[in-house]
Amino acid sequence: MSRRLDKPSGIPKPAKPPLASSSKSASAFLPTASGRLPLSRELANLPPRKRAGSPDIARAKEPRAKLRRSRSFNDLPSIAAVNPLKRTASTLAPIPAKRVAPAVTKAKPPPGTGAVGTKAKPPAAKPAPVKTVTASKAPPVKRIPPYDYKARYNAQLEKYNALKEKFDAQKQQLMEIDNLPEMYEESQAELQKCQQELAATRKHNECLEKESKISSEKIAVLTESLEKAEEQLKNVSAACKTAQESEKKLKAEVEYLKETCEFFTNENDSMRQDLEACRDQLFASVMERKDIHNQMMDLRGNIRVFCRVRPPLASEAERALCGWQYLDEASLEITATDPKNKGTHLEFTFDQVFHPRTSQEDVFGMVSPLIQSALDGYNVCIFAYGQTGSGKTYTMDGSEENQGVIPRTVDLLFNSLKNYRRIGWEYEIRATFLEIYNEVLYDLLDPNATDLEIRMVSPTNKTDVYVSNITEKLVESPEELRYFMDVAKSNRATACTVGNERSSRSHAITRLQLIGVHEGKQEKSVGTINLVDLAGSESPKTSTRMDETKKINRSLSELTNVIMAILNKNDHVPYRNSKLTYLLMPSLGGNSKTLMFINVAPFQECYTESVKSLRFASSVNHVRMSKIRKNRVLNN
Repeated sequence: MSRRLDKPSGIPKPAKPPLASSSKSASAFLPTASGRLPLSRELANLPPRKRAGSPDIARAKEPRAKLRRSRSFNDLPSIAAVNPLKRTASTLAPIPAKRVAPAVTKAKPPPGTGAVGTKAKPPAAKPAPVKTVTASKAPPVKRIPPYDYKARYNAQLEKYNALKEKFDAQKQQLMEIDNLPEMYEESQAELQKCQQELAATRKHNECLEKESKISSEKIAVLTESLEKAEEQLKNVSAACKTAQESEKKLKAEVEYLKETCEFFTNENDSMRQDLEACRDQLFASVMERKDIHNQMMDLRGNIRVFCRVRPPLASEAERALCGWQYLDEASLEITATDPKNKGTHLEFTFDQVFHPRTSQEDVFGMVSPLIQSALDGYNVCIFAYGQTGSGKTYTMDGSEENQGVIPRTVDLLFNSLKNYRRIGWEYEIRATFLEIYNEVLYDLLDPNATDLEIRMVSPTNKTDVYVSNITEKLVESPEELRYFMDVAKSNRATACTVGNERSSRSHAITRLQLIGVHEGKQEKSVGTINLVDLAGSESPKTSTRMDETKKINRSLSELTNVIMAILNKNDHVPYRNSKLTYLLMPSLGGNSKTLMFINVAPFQECYTESVKSLRFASSVNHVRMSKIRKNRVLNN
């Protein structure tokens, strides 16, 4: 007989897990129109999420009619179905129920925490897994008798511990939900950063696309250039093959040329030795030639006199001529044709006589040996003497068609210098141009120059003189020397006289100094050429410029006195009586070879002046000076 026990009043009801109380409705947790949850502190008031399979959710799904207000002793089988308990022994000791391993589920992130198309950064701390107890299919458990309070207590205690564990898990989950706002703000900041990086990446992508286009264009250009380069490479390869073949041929030629070069090197050495010997012999021959030439010139005389009779011009055909007879190359005879001196025959002898038909070239052929003496290191003086209009300037300067002694001397000098350079001589030419007008010295290259004075070279050597403060030019070409001669000629004083339309009213002196150096033989030679164009003498009866005529005639008279004093071997020779004789002192009585041209006119009206000039020249021809020394010094 079973009896019904009263409902135990001492058994406490199972405590429900505390839920966060909220006065707000569930609509506050719904997403807004923008699709995101509001950022507020109320996220912490979210209701706890129910796990699938939990007893509370299972009971929530039961109809309300099946729920009872309170549990009685008869409800224990249903409780045992949820949390099955094992039977205890007869001793009523508590037997713990078997626990099922809780299933771990991951908490879903709250809505609105990530953007569409982007991956949200996982939260800093993962929520702890929620332990859920799932009902296991256990065999049916017998009901605990109502009087077994100890078993019932153990069952309730076990159920309490399970619910407490579930409560702790829900509480831990709630604490994790409290951290969601900070996690959301971090996710938002990271989202903005990702959006900025996305924009930068897009811009960078656009730049890369542009660069890709440019690179593709460059690649196309480089491809074309590569194709051209390949074609050129083919051509170069073909040319290289040809060059290699020609190189082989050239190598053979080089070997042949090396052998030939060795042969010619040996030949060159032997020829060089022969050349040195020939140079020595040539130098000795040249020196010997100079000595022989000097001896020959000494035998001819240190002062030589050439006479030249000029032909009448076409405009002078009506003028009466004297009788001229050329006995030989060195003698001539003049005969007067006027009634006063008719039949007078005068004969003169000189070193050379030039008749009117003698050309300028033939005249210079007799002068050139003296120019050679100047290159050999001797002093040479050439001057023209005679009446005005007798052809002195023509003999010295000549014309453009027929050059005179001075222009031909220039050509001979520079042609000889080329030959002298071949045997080791190097020469330099220094030129000065001087004029004596009315016994005053003038520089023809600088008419404004003053304080020109004639001075001795040294106190011991009283025959060598020079002019101070005169312009001296270093000449390197014949054209340059001719230019200076033209300048000097244009500055010379000329005037119209009875005998000549352009008579030289001054004495012009061109001085060329030749300085030669031979480095191999350590020798140096200095030669000087004085080319003098004297002013024309004129009778005072026919002169229209009396002062000039007196000065000119006086200087020419002093020249005559000097030559006569030398001829008579007087102790005193009056060189300093005039500027002309003072300048010509080295040429007349010093270390110089002198050549004087006597120019005479062929007309009867010039008979008296012609005779005076011929007699003066004849007296000069008898002058003999001591042996001339060569200006040769060692080049230390």
